[in-house]
Amino acid sequence: MRQLKALLLASLALVFVAGVGTGAWIGTLAAATPAPTLDRRVRDFTKVYDLSPTQVRQLREILYDHDQKKERIRQLTPEQFRELRALEAESRGRIRGMLTEDQLLQYDRRAAPR
Repeated sequence: MRQLKALLLASLALVFVAGVGTGAWIGTLAAATPAPTLDRRVRDFTKVYDLSPTQVRQLREILYDHDQKKERIRQLTPEQFRELRALEAESRGRIRGMLTEDQLLQYDRRAAPR
């Protein structure tokens, strides 16, 4: 009985350690995954929303401006973090402003919380 308890505790400890190790490994992989480039984000957005050439130029400008501002905000204090959230809301508003009604309906559906 004593050996069975010891074996069960050792098995439990082994599973726990393996889970911690796996979680750390996956976290390292996720952190190493680069963010999509501006070109990729524009291409993906254009594909999903079937943007016109004018809209593609507008989106590129909006996302470029967003990225530039976001880079300046990376070293934020907690108070400054609110500025980042406001920037993101502003960019979403600007994107919404350039979309057609049909595109806007699709955008809102995709942006809705799941």
